[in-house]
Amino acid sequence: MIRDILVNLAQGVETDRACDFAASLASSFGAHITGLSVAYEIDVPPFYMGALPTDFIDAQVLENQAAAEKASARFIAAASAAGVAHEVRSLSASLGVAANSFAEMARLFDLTVVAQPDPDRPGPEEVIAETVLMESGRAVLIVPYVQTKPFAAERAVVAWDGSRSAARALAEALPLLHRVKEVEIFRVVAHEEGEDTAGAEVARHLARHGLNAKVRKLPMSSGEPVAAAILNEVSDQGADFVVMGGYGHSRIRELVLGGVTREILATMTVPVLMAH
Repeated sequence: MIRDILVNLAQGVETDRACDFAASLASSFGAHITGLSVAYEIDVPPFYMGALPTDFIDAQVLENQAAAEKASARFIAAASAAGVAHEVRSLSASLGVAANSFAEMARLFDLTVVAQPDPDRPGPEEVIAETVLMESGRAVLIVPYVQTKPFAAERAVVAWDGSRSAARALAEALPLLHRVKEVEIFRVVAHEEGEDTAGAEVARHLARHGLNAKVRKLPMSSGEPVAAAILNEVSDQGADFVVMGGYGHSRIRELVLGGVTREILATMTVPVLMAH
């Protein structure tokens, strides 16, 4: 069961999508929710220090502290409205230190919720999401920046490629999948083949947990990129969330060459539970 949820609180936004979604998730599971509010420190290289007026740095620090306090107040209001037990933790740190601290915190929570980076509003979300995914050792639920609906559990798509990260994501998603009415195991395969034994084995495993899952496969010969195939399947099935492994290749390789994880993070339309 999910009893302990951690969420990173957004700043500079009127509506914190991840916070609201996490509160609805906590309400559904009767879980406690903890929000981390960060007052980001100004990380200025030493050789620039003399070029920046002291009053500018002081004003920026005060602005960041005010933003953190506003994020905390918004979280308390959302958690109170959802009727869930809650706690706010505060941190003053640079982005790098905050991201690593958040990942360490996440190791002692059942589920961590973060926001998808918004390309129109650059912020710390990308660093936070990737650090907690890579370093926490736990699953991360990433909420789209356009999310408006609360947590729902009608349909889920499990994107299965047989990898270590996909196996970890599936195991950590079991409490969520037990709430779902329809589970689909979606596989993108190299070519059209006979019986999908890999998909059938996943379905067998889920059946032992009392979950009835169907299997669907799509040959790569269709020419559709894997990330697009997953998101199109999600749309076609009206899925409420996706379960998948994150960064099957190294993060550096995906940064340079691109990859499914980064493409999903950029284009996701429903919450995605990832594990590395």
